Amino acid sequence: MPADLVVPFQPFQVNSFQVITPETAEAWRCYLATCKSLSHSIGEELQQVLENDLVELRQMDRSLGSQDLSRLLTMARMVSVSYGETTLSLEHWQMVLELERLRKERLK
Repeated sequence: MPADLVVPFQPFQVNSFQVITPETAEAWRCYLATCKSLSHSIGEELQQVLENDLVELRQMDRSLGSQDLSRLLTMARMVSVSYGETTLSLEHWQMVLELERLRKERLK
């Protein structure tokens, strides 16, 4: 399956390794496909916050490209709909930024 992003697995506990069955992987794929197909929006008040945050991220890391910014917006959408919301909240946007920070930290 093609992927735009690879995240190294990092268990929370030393003995927490679990084998993911093909059925579980397929269930996750279906879940993500369903989330992706749901309608979602970003309120006008939050659009300015996102724009400012994205500009700040770009200033901190000039290597960020349009694909990186698109990925953040996609992650925001997926997090939001996974909580049953049709509009992105500031809390979920901040959660996405933190997840991205943790992902980059794991890649070091």
